Amino acid sequence: MVRRSAGYLSVLLFTGYLYFMYDEAVLSGILVFLLLYPAVSGVYLAAAGGKVVPDLERVPPMGEKGKKIRAGVSVKNRGAHMSIRYELAVRIRDSSGRKCGKQWFRGVLHPKETETVWLAFDIKYCGAVHVCIDRVRVYDFLGIFYRSVKCRRRAQVKVMPEFKLMPLEITRRTREFQADAQEFSQERRGDDPSEIYQVREYRERDPLKDIHWKLSAREEKLMVKERGFPLGCVVLMYIDCGTAKRPAAEFSKMLEAAASLAITLVSQKCTHMAAWYEEKNERIVRWRISDEESACSMIWDLMEIQPYHDARKAEVCRSDAFRGQEFAAVVTIDGNGGMKKDGEAFDYLRL
Repeated sequence: MVRRSAGYLSVLLFTGYLYFMYDEAVLSGILVFLLLYPAVSGVYLAAAGGKVVPDLERVPPMGEKGKKIRAGVSVKNRGAHMSIRYELAVRIRDSSGRKCGKQWFRGVLHPKETETVWLAFDIKYCGAVHVCIDRVRVYDFLGIFYRSVKCRRRAQVKVMPEFKLMPLEITRRTREFQADAQEFSQERRGDDPSEIYQVREYRERDPLKDIHWKLSAREEKLMVKERGFPLGCVVLMYIDCGTAKRPAAEFSKMLEAAASLAITLVSQKCTHMAAWYEEKNERIVRWRISDEESACSMIWDLMEIQPYHDARKAEVCRSDAFRGQEFAAVVTIDGNGGMKKDGEAFDYLRL
């Protein structure tokens, strides 16, 4: 605006100089036009300022790390009688709020016209990326003066990490660990008396307490109940984002570590639980993960995690949430993507 105003004043002064130096009618007309132009421009900008409306509905909700994300910005002229020249800046911010891109778009919209402009940007790290429009500039008919109109528009793109398998060994202890659950295995028996896996004929050394007496009387031979194996969460994956705001690179490592561990446990048919502290609601968010779909849903939700401020309250909530609940192993992932098993670092994860 400063340059444009300076240019306008220069033209006005030069025209005034020519007016006093030469007695020409055309110079009088130009000078009057230049003197009246700011007032006319102000009236035009006041009328046109609220007519331009940007929209981010064509921004995709999801992207992939390392690949271009193509997003559309629709700009509409709500006016019915005037064409409007506009200019807007689209800013890209990563998960830490840092600016990582900016693109300018300019154009002219005819009455009731909608125009869609497209931008493409690369994202180095996974996490929630925000596409932002804060203001739109509306120019007058000659493009000399403009009015800046606030129009806060936000759209979020969640950039998913790559789900890579990691080196991991699941021991027999974890395989046979029985955790409480409402769902039971259809493939193997266990020791839960609340669910019957199958009923079969009595064999030598079968405990007498497992005999199904009613069915035995009906079949006129001893029948035995085999107990069910509960499909509970035997491993806890606890994500501790920490109390400090993390750079996008470290946040991305945390997401990648959680995604790799989750998909590896799923591939090993190990039902597990992912959990983290949500300070806003003072609660522990818990996800039961048994397949690829639930692993992806967990990562999608994890992208909304925020650093907490009260570490003591976070630990109290964690203790209350898991009181009386046992796991074969607890794997902690910190805000930098580092892992610990049962509080100890490891070179090779053996659960």
